[in-house]
Amino acid sequence: MKISSFFWWLKTRPGLWLSYLTLITVSSMGFFFFRFPLNFTRVRGRKNIPKKGQCVLFVCNHISMYDSFLIGISAFFPSMLARPARPPINFAAKENFFTSWYISLFFRLLRTVPVEGRKDSKLFKLFQALIKKHNLLIFYQGGRSYDLTQIKDGPGYIIATADEPITVIPVYHDGIQRIFSRGGPKTHGIWRWLPRNFFRKPLVIFGPAIDFSEELKIPELREKIKAINRHITQSIQLLQSQNQKKLQT
Repeated sequence: MKISSFFWWLKTRPGLWLSYLTLITVSSMGFFFFRFPLNFTRVRGRKNIPKKGQCVLFVCNHISMYDSFLIGISAFFPSMLARPARPPINFAAKENFFTSWYISLFFRLLRTVPVEGRKDSKLFKLFQALIKKHNLLIFYQGGRSYDLTQIKDGPGYIIATADEPITVIPVYHDGIQRIFSRGGPKTHGIWRWLPRNFFRKPLVIFGPAIDFSEELKIPELREKIKAINRHITQSIQLLQSQNQKKLQT
């Protein structure tokens, strides 16, 4: 790219540059906090993450308010320094994360998409539009929960109605709850945002892509979504059980 073209692109697309710089800054700080030297997150299965930067759906369990940072950093830092399109876009409910203009701006720059709530009628359309060109991170339980069998329709609907194949990567993580509060409506004040402990060893496991070939043959949409979601939860539980077996050996 010529220098003149570079400065034209910089001038005409300042929002992208601001988002990129915000991602790099926050990710660098997050790496310093989560990976070394303040904590020592163990990351397994990173080789299962596709190199391409689109049509990849990460489905992950949800424990704390900081899960998105942990998963994104574990998956794509420092490779995102050279390929800023790779980090996944994440959804968050508007009432939880977009309460003021400066918080709203910050999360938008971090590629978080606001929705009116989990029953937003436009939510599935947003899913379908974004997954065609981007990686997408979804907390499949719909909220913070330790129940790995709990799942909403979103992941299954995306996969069942996609125009082209989607690579679905199951993600299981544990241990961040020993660093941060889980948050929620009963947690108030600045303490909900601050770490409680340091020098912990959270775990993030990226499983192999899930094969939904059998589920996609089901003709009825509702049954197809249920079967896909069942396969997702089984894949997450399998990652958990494999980790437990590893700890016992």
